[in-house]
Amino acid sequence: MFKTEIKSDDSAHYFGEVSDPELEIFYSTHKYPTQEQATEDARKWIYWFQNCPSGTVESIYYILAVPETWAGPPTGAHPYSGLQVKIGRTKNILRRLQNLRTGTSGQLIIHALEPGGFELERIRHKMFESDRRQGEWFACSPALTQHIFAIWSHYKVLPREHQYIILKLQERIDILRRVRAVFGGSPDMINPSLNEPWLGNVFIDLVNPSWIQDEK
Repeated sequence: MFKTEIKSDDSAHYFGEVSDPELEIFYSTHKYPTQEQATEDARKWIYWFQNCPSGTVESIYYILAVPETWAGPPTGAHPYSGLQVKIGRTKNILRRLQNLRTGTSGQLIIHALEPGGFELERIRHKMFESDRRQGEWFACSPALTQHIFAIWSHYKVLPREHQYIILKLQERIDILRRVRAVFGGSPDMINPSLNEPWLGNVFIDLVNPSWIQDEK
């Protein structure tokens, strides 16, 4: 059972706090000039949260595409430099993801969801118009990357499996950054196929990292 509490800050703005201790869920609304607006925000979030899994409400999604051969961000760049994200709208995010996987190489990660329909989708596309590459695919600029993390942090709705995948991606980025620091540049090949020539001196296998084991 969700509990909603309306509070005010030092600037006389109101915000709602929605919590369910049993489910370990906590949501804080945006700040508004009236209590009614904060209450309405909380009510809408609860409705969206409860109906999102059943596919009866629309959501704006941010799906990150990570090629297996991605060498990580260059030195000094933001973590998702060189990647692309799809910004779209759906009622069934898992079905949409499955459809996208057809004909798409690499890993697709549901990185953030927010409540909204056609109008919000149009606004988001306009916000990042300069980053658009093709259709609904956008380059992960610093601003877009920050926005994705902010949406995930604020709305807190994401399939558990993809929360785990995002954390594993951060580990991959950390590994690739350390490799760059040690070797003075990116690896020559990332996750090379056994069916292609291996060219260079530095190879990283992040798909099957435990294929070599110490003999006992």
